[in-house]
Amino acid sequence: MITDSVAPMTLHAWAICLRAGEEARRRGDRRAGTDHLLLALFYDPSVEHVLGVNLAQARDAVELLDDQALNAVGLESGTDVPLIPMRAVPSKPSLRDVASKDRIRITPAAKRVLERATKSNRRRLEVTSQQVLAQILTLKPPDHAAVLLDVLDVNRSDVRRRLDLPGATG
Repeated sequence: MITDSVAPMTLHAWAICLRAGEEARRRGDRRAGTDHLLLALFYDPSVEHVLGVNLAQARDAVELLDDQALNAVGLESGTDVPLIPMRAVPSKPSLRDVASKDRIRITPAAKRVLERATKSNRRRLEVTSQQVLAQILTLKPPDHAAVLLDVLDVNRSDVRRRLDLPGATG
C-alpha cells in the first residue's frame, strides 16, 4: 500500500459506482464516466493524499474542462445553473440501492475500470480506492479521467510509485 500514514479505505465496488453516479447527478450528467469515478475516489482521504489534489480542486478542473468544451463549439460558458444536491451513499449498498430505477448508469469505460480493479480480489465486490485509482492511472487521453488528471497536473509515475500495488504499473 502507500508508505505514508494515510491508509486506503476498503470499499464496496457498488458504493464507488453509486458515488460516481451521484457526482454525475450533481453536475446534471446522464451517465457516470471515468471522471466521475475519479471524483468518487476523493471521498477516501488516502486518494487526496496520494494525488496531492483535493475534491474541490478536481471539481473546479471538471468545470474548467466543461467551459473549454462549450467555448470550442461556440457556446457561452458560465451558466448559473445550480448544482443538484448529492444523496448519501451507503458504504455497503443493498440490492435495493443498486437496483434503484433512478440510479445513474456507468459508461462502459468506467465499468472496465471497476472490473479490472476487482479482478485480483477473491471477493470481487470489495476493492480499495487505491486499486481503482491504479486502473484510472492507466487510461490515456481522450478518456475523461486521463484528461482530468492532466489538467490537475498529476504526475502518474510518481503516484504509481506511491501506490505500490499489483497492477499499478502501466
